[in-house]
Amino acid sequence: MIPLLTQALVGYSLVLTIVTLVLALRNRAAGRWTLIGTAAMLLLLLAQAVVSIVLWGQSPDTDGVLFFGYLLTAIVVVPLAGGWAYAELSRWGPAVLAVAGVTVAVMIVRMDQIWI
Repeated sequence: MIPLLTQALVGYSLVLTIVTLVLALRNRAAGRWTLIGTAAMLLLLLAQAVVSIVLWGQSPDTDGVLFFGYLLTAIVVVPLAGGWAYAELSRWGPAVLAVAGVTVAVMIVRMDQIWI
């Protein structure tokens, strides 16, 4: 894993979490910009997947099943949360995105710990 990309992913997901949490507390639905931000997080995760596959040979002691399981789960959670937020027009849409942002941040930190 590249430390700069890891830090960018964690930071971006936490910023998205704060923004969507504020929207949820203000009883607002997820708007177009929130969903664009969610799509950007998915693109960052896909970039992380490509980088991880390319650099996989340099880390022979890393448990591949565990690492790529976390990565695949993070990649699946983001579009599901985005779809749910788009369909839910109450405060719970942004709340789902906030939970997804925290989930992705924790998974990325855990992936960084697994990557030796």
